[in-house]
Amino acid sequence: MNNFVAGLTNDNPEMTAPVYKQYHHVQYDGVVPASATASVTFPPSVDTFRYVIIQQQFPDAWAICLTEVKVFLRGTWTSCVILMIITMM
Repeated sequence: MNNFVAGLTNDNPEMTAPVYKQYHHVQYDGVVPASATASVTFPPSVDTFRYVIIQQQFPDAWAICLTEVKVFLRGTWTSCVILMIITMM
């Protein structure tokens, strides 16, 4: 999984498919070695969102592989279920 984008949205993916980088996002630039952990952090000024999006742009889209995705909320406890949207562009 290289050069991926992590994003946040309130748009329900069952109603509207996410368009690459048309949401609050941060870019992970570089190669993620096998069995490594890759992290991205949103600035504190970003509002609260309901959905997390992970996307890659072609041709890297053919190499997306996730074993585990963890989402941490800084300074906030939550009991909501977060739906992961993983798409290949």
